[in-house]
Amino acid sequence: MSNTVQAAQHSETPSTLFPLQEAGDHAISRLADDLPAESFKIVVVDDSPVYRKLVEGVLAEERYTVSFAKNGSEALKALTEQRPSLVITDWEMPDISGLELCRKIRAEHNSYTYVILLTSNSEKDRVIEGLAAGADDYLTKPFHSGELLARVAVGRRMVELHWEIQQKNRQLRELALTDSLTGLPNRRALDEWSRRVLKGAARHRFPFWIVLADLDHFKLVNDSYGHESGDVVLKRFADLLRRHTRSSNICGRIGGEEFITVMTHVDEPGVQIAMERFRQQLEAESFSLQGNVVKITASFGVAGFEGERAPTLEELLRNADAALYEAKRKGRNRIEFAP
Repeated sequence: MSNTVQAAQHSETPSTLFPLQEAGDHAISRLADDLPAESFKIVVVDDSPVYRKLVEGVLAEERYTVSFAKNGSEALKALTEQRPSLVITDWEMPDISGLELCRKIRAEHNSYTYVILLTSNSEKDRVIEGLAAGADDYLTKPFHSGELLARVAVGRRMVELHWEIQQKNRQLRELALTDSLTGLPNRRALDEWSRRVLKGAARHRFPFWIVLADLDHFKLVNDSYGHESGDVVLKRFADLLRRHTRSSNICGRIGGEEFITVMTHVDEPGVQIAMERFRQQLEAESFSLQGNVVKITASFGVAGFEGERAPTLEELLRNADAALYEAKRKGRNRIEFAP
């Protein structure tokens, strides 16, 4: 296949997509200890305007962001729209009881919400019933203002601890799905994303392409200039690949000098144009390695699918690998498509 292709009439957005934002995951921009009191949202649920006013006066001392609901239905709406960190709810309400509200919060909301149940009944059986329904703490009416502040402070510490755990888990997941040298998604991340999108391609009948890339004569770079210079080449290649990958697609490193790009919603000529543009830019790059100017090229193998009966990801990878081998056999620094 010719290495010279006319430029496309459209351009691809030079960005990359890291497939870690699954449904239910919530990005945390900073650790909980740095959050001011104003960013800690509280919803107070009580059908009594007197008690709503009492709670408002107590919480005003700490500058929390406080909103109010007159019944359980308003509270559920506030939970969806405001995503509060803490809910203070009365037990007895005309539409949805505080007990039922606790159950709905635990069953229907992914993010953690600390719940304090206000009740005029201090019998142990009732308290146990409330805690079993999902309340984290309870306070009997009439309450002492100092005790309410203390229990809210406990709730805030618990929520902040939960936020910190979420942050650390998110970081651990990123590490598990990221190639440590290049910062690109690793083989595991690519597999997870590709399998999910391949199913969607079969269901909605849009094109799905796998492009395997392998740096030409990379062993000579390591042997001649050392592995540190080889790492420089790999990181530069990864950066170029990232910038040539649309935000709706994914690219990554699968090991050694082998990389992969997965492309969707584009026909074969579009894939050829996009990869040829990338191949030419890599060919034009100059690498300074230990005082020597070195040129690096890569070979590419492409395999695709479009229809309602998708092959397995392993089949597509084997086909792309065979096409890559053919590109190497024909002289390297070229793109070959699987039949």
